[in-house]
Amino acid sequence: MVSASTTSRRHTYGTRLRQDGADIAQVQAALGHASLDTSARYFRAGTAETTAVIERVFD
Repeated sequence: MVSASTTSRRHTYGTRLRQDGADIAQVQAALGHASLDTSARYFRAGTAETTAVIERVFD
């Protein structure tokens, strides 16, 4: 079983990879996921990201 702190670190790592421009296949490889569906969890936009995209569109 994976501890909560390990899961949290992996989630942070996957999220930061995505935020820095890694595509889904790169996140999958870095985290060792067998399925793209598992990696896709890191590709949900948060409020800050959504706001930043909207601001860039209207600048």
